[in-house]
Amino acid sequence: MRYRKSEGGFTIVELLIVMIIMGILSLTLANFITTWLQQSSLSQARTDLLTNAETALDTVTNDIKLSGNADQNNRWADSNGPGGNQFGWASGSQVLVLARAAVDSSNNIIFSDSAKYISQKDNEIYYLSGTTLYRRTLASDSSNDAAVTTCPPADATSGCPADEAVATGVSGLSFTYYDADENVVSPADARSVQISITLSSEEGGQKVSASYTARMVFRNE
Repeated sequence: MRYRKSEGGFTIVELLIVMIIMGILSLTLANFITTWLQQSSLSQARTDLLTNAETALDTVTNDIKLSGNADQNNRWADSNGPGGNQFGWASGSQVLVLARAAVDSSNNIIFSDSAKYISQKDNEIYYLSGTTLYRRTLASDSSNDAAVTTCPPADATSGCPADEAVATGVSGLSFTYYDADENVVSPADARSVQISITLSSEEGGQKVSASYTARMVFRNE
């Protein structure tokens, strides 16, 4: 007796092999897509952090540019000074006390000595609290000063608005002071200030960080 050959179709074994191969390819593709999405998210997170760090340093360097120098301590009393000391702010590696030119409501510089073009100064204080970089303003005693003294966020009122949050997620911060000959000096002797900041966040269970450094010369005596 002669048997007829089967026509077309796949055997069960062939179908199983194809299904196994398709499963492997699907898992490989899924892992590739997952990894790509994770890397893309991490890359975007780093970009966002770098942008935020750059924006924060733009704020600081602009204040330096409008300042005449860094004060060793705040020149205007602060009832919310560190440790209850009204003159307890001190420029250093973690704190920057700027003597920024005071201006009136029309943005005109207020001069303490107009003959010598010496401007009245406000204090702009940059300090780190937890992982947030804040800017506190201490307005001068000039009656024409447009600046308003600020307070810690927890103590803010209508008459004393909250310190400005310049950057969040700060995991590293340093101020370095240089003279005109590029020597590292004390804040009171500085001609320029270098600021380095590192911001960090968590993305997909991984820590992401971005650092940015900038430097600015005092320009407003």
